[in-house]
Amino acid sequence: MSVIAVVNQKGGVGKTTTAVNLAHGLARKMNQNGGGRVLLIDMDPQGNCATALGVNPNGRCISQLLTGHRSLKEVIIQDTPQTNGGTGRKGLFLIPSSERLVEAIEELLIRDFQSHRRRRASDSLDNVLSQRLGSFRNAFDFTVIDCPPSLGTLTEAVYEFSDRAIVPVRTAMLDATGAAQHTRMINELQEAGLDISVSLILPTFYEPRQILAQQVLRDLAVEYGRNRIAHPIVQSVVVQQAQAAGGQTLFEYEPAAGRPPTIAYGKLVERVYNEQR
Repeated sequence: MSVIAVVNQKGGVGKTTTAVNLAHGLARKMNQNGGGRVLLIDMDPQGNCATALGVNPNGRCISQLLTGHRSLKEVIIQDTPQTNGGTGRKGLFLIPSSERLVEAIEELLIRDFQSHRRRRASDSLDNVLSQRLGSFRNAFDFTVIDCPPSLGTLTEAVYEFSDRAIVPVRTAMLDATGAAQHTRMINELQEAGLDISVSLILPTFYEPRQILAQQVLRDLAVEYGRNRIAHPIVQSVVVQQAQAAGGQTLFEYEPAAGRPPTIAYGKLVERVYNEQR
């Protein structure tokens, strides 16, 4: 069982695209090797994971789980056909999100304040994900968490629940600086006792002919070590075309077959899968 947080404090770096394609790719890989279960958790109030998969949440939201108003069974979208309300992908399960997560966080903050006054550590906001999902960790071979640019008060909850982080970095100089800031935050949380590591840096929107993009790629290798830099995701309209085609991942969209982004995400899936074995 591995819980992977896809994180970066900057927006527009391809976090949702990465989380969705990684989760679906892992589910496909599991199916090729005897079967398995992959859970995709959307922690972004924009709720783009369901849209990217062409799935109708039907009112379900992770906010309901975090606040205890609904159980996991009531908020999870199963791997059944989409005609039956499922993800339509064997082995791929989804906990969707929505704007209601913002209100839920406010409710959780109030509860957290009250629990501190009562000295009830079990109700802490910092372990709400582990509290609500911890007993189901072993039900899934992989869990992928799509995080918003700012996790805010849920930062420690996500990192406490996760084993490792994948950090997508747009190959522009300012974005590389943002990634350095974010990985330093994770390192600080490690020092505070949280068991999470930066597993991979994933260069995104890579333009191989651009000198700046090449320089950023070299800088990332120097900063984090070449072994921690994943194969870059080349900038391509096929990524947006796949999402626009009724909510398809790159592994489903026929025109994307053999294209550089699909190959790169395939390599990411292989790497994450093999590191877990």
